[in-house]
Amino acid sequence: MKKLYLILSISFSLLVLAHCTSNPKPWYADKPYNISPKLLRIDNLMWLQPDSATRELSRFWANYNIDSADAFNKHYFNLLVSEALFKGGYPQSNRKRLLKAVDYFDTTDYWLSARAHYMNGVGLSANDSIIEALGEYLHVLDIMDEHIPTPPHPRFMMLIHCRLGDLFSEQYMQEPAIVCYENALRYNDYSETNPLTRSYLLQDIGFQYDKLQKYDTARYYYNEALRFLPDTTDVLYPKVLFYLAMLDCTSGSDFEHGIVELKRLASQCSESNRDWRYVNIGLIYQEAGPVDSALVYFQKAFDTGINDAMKSFVAEFIYEIYENQGDTLKMTGFAKYLIEKPSNERVSMARVSTLNSMFQDYLTRHQERVQHQNSKQAIIYVTIAVAIILLVVFIIVKLRNKKRTIENQKLQEEKQRLQTDYENSKRQQYEALQNRVKSIFKEKSNNSLPLIINEFKLVYIDFLNKIYLAYPNLSETEKNILILTLLNFRIKEEAVILNLSENTVMKYRSNLKKKVDFDLISSQIR
Repeated sequence: MKKLYLILSISFSLLVLAHCTSNPKPWYADKPYNISPKLLRIDNLMWLQPDSATRELSRFWANYNIDSADAFNKHYFNLLVSEALFKGGYPQSNRKRLLKAVDYFDTTDYWLSARAHYMNGVGLSANDSIIEALGEYLHVLDIMDEHIPTPPHPRFMMLIHCRLGDLFSEQYMQEPAIVCYENALRYNDYSETNPLTRSYLLQDIGFQYDKLQKYDTARYYYNEALRFLPDTTDVLYPKVLFYLAMLDCTSGSDFEHGIVELKRLASQCSESNRDWRYVNIGLIYQEAGPVDSALVYFQKAFDTGINDAMKSFVAEFIYEIYENQGDTLKMTGFAKYLIEKPSNERVSMARVSTLNSMFQDYLTRHQERVQHQNSKQAIIYVTIAVAIILLVVFIIVKLRNKKRTIENQKLQEEKQRLQTDYENSKRQQYEALQNRVKSIFKEKSNNSLPLIINEFKLVYIDFLNKIYLAYPNLSETEKNILILTLLNFRIKEEAVILNLSENTVMKYRSNLKKKVDFDLISSQIR
């Protein structure tokens, strides 16, 4: 049992060692530069309470002579400012300093480098530099893939995948958007984020399937978003209900109910959201009829539109309806509006192709890195497994050898015991025989020879046969003297038993010892 515990403990130690080698220290551990404790506290606060972090940054800026700080803390400070502005919904006012931080962290720290490139991507996206923004976001994923095993900094990884999903969704690239939102959902499960985030991500995924006209899948994700929604007062709740009503209309499952629900939701929504909901209702009527109803809602969206892009977008549909109806006067009015305020340029197929190519290239690189990482882990685990197997084999061999040694020792002890028992039995048998023949001698004296020989043969008949075969030239008298001598009779006693003189017996004994190995024969019966 102790050996089993030893094997398990060693195996556990090896697995812990492998786990530790694949999970590095925090990014700020063992760094050559001196990180400001104040900035580090603000950084930790940034992910939990962005508003509080912004206030702390303001105090830090006001009370800290940033010009006297080292280069690292200057760039670190500007990165935190950029993140605080983003989390607070403000544009990057420190963009030039952020770009310097991007270049600086590329040579000092991968984690801060990833965050700096992420913030640079946010600024590029805000300026409609979509391709450049995607390049920065993918560069962030390359950095993270290269340095940290999954799941690294799950909250940050969730944010970067959300940004990628939003970017692809805005370019009507639903399939890449789904991949990114699903990755964001996976990282969200690793991090302790607001449960509301899960509902938003589920709604985002459902919306992409909606655009792909995979209505059953979209409905599933919309319902899941509602199921995980912790509070129905959140703006997401009516938004998802609106999407579900849209599904009823577009999928044809319950058009009339869907329209009624859409009108109800449109009447309840805020001014900022009402125009695009009017547009969606108009699109449904335009698709399913009647066109006059579509025109009513397009006109409402046009009249309440809060920006030129929305008004231009709706004006195109209104122009198309009047053109089909032959209403030249109204058609001309909207044509004039479209000429003066042209709609935003439609998504460029070339740009979509570029974005898709960039994303596919990243997926290929990511898969190669995953395979490489899996190969390394496989080698580590195979090495550990082999080491454990060898250790187990070694212990088993040692245990078997020890068991064999113990068994051999027991066998030798048993042999020794049997040998001892045999020797004792042989000695007792000899002593008993000796006592009997001595008694016979005392009783019969010179007539005791036949009886003594008979007693000896009863016990050692096989022994005598072997002696006779080994020494066929022995005379009868020599044989008798050999038996009497083996029974420890003295020369005087042998002379009486054989009716011979003592000198004659002595001569017989002397000749007998020359013919046979008397000591060897004697040892075999005593």
